Amino acid sequence: MGKVHKIYFDACCYNRPFDDLRNDKVRLESEAILMIYGIIGAGDFELFSSRMIDFELNKIKDMSKKMNVTAFYESIKSETLKFCDEIEIVASAYEMHGIGYMDALHIAYCQQYQIDYMLTTDKALINVARRVGISFKVVNPLEFIMEVL
Repeated sequence: MGKVHKIYFDACCYNRPFDDLRNDKVRLESEAILMIYGIIGAGDFELFSSRMIDFELNKIKDMSKKMNVTAFYESIKSETLKFCDEIEIVASAYEMHGIGYMDALHIAYCQQYQIDYMLTTDKALINVARRVGISFKVVNPLEFIMEVL
């Protein structure tokens, strides 16, 4: 068995399978997320979460979608990373680089807990993460599949 890859989905990844799948990009990202879901716990991949995900998913206004997304999240999530003061400090530093507060917190959690891959469908976040030089990979689920599987 090789290295265990520590991965973290941001909230948009949990939402994606319940978005409008008529859009080809959305459908492909959804399929990638479901493929990744299928390999979690297979030995080489471990998924982590945070209270920030709980907070963001709780803000979904469409109750039907919220129920579906929450059920998917509960079925897939593993260890919830604990908040600590360093996360707030690191997040504040990333905010100064133009990363929004919630995204900065996700990145800070990943950095603090040495996550290998943060998966997101947010292209702007991926671009700014690359520009800032984050120590782990912030990638789209499709890119993750092409790189790791």
